[in-house]
Amino acid sequence: MVGLAGPALAEDACARPTAPASVDGATASMDQIQAAKRDVMAFITASDAYQTCVLDDLAARKKAAKAAKTKFDPAADKAANGLVSANQVDKERVGVDFNNAAKAFKAAHPS
Repeated sequence: MVGLAGPALAEDACARPTAPASVDGATASMDQIQAAKRDVMAFITASDAYQTCVLDDLAARKKAAKAAKTKFDPAADKAANGLVSANQVDKERVGVDFNNAAKAFKAAHPS
């Protein structure tokens, strides 16, 4: 018997944040760059919470399976780690995109 370990459960319990749109730093205004920075920081914070939620959900399901003396489905572990990895890729891409936009903004608006 397999205990409460369906891979989709973490997706149901945890809301994956949507990555913000990139900005073109070469044409963006200071207000747009500042808004983009706020959006990026909010996304990173929400992503950290999402990843914690997914891993906490996984740990809870493992604990429940153990308490029920049922086998935990290893596919659930793989699925949860896949969700975290995919979100981490998004976080890194968003960070790189913003850093590139900030560099382009500074190049277009030298002090």
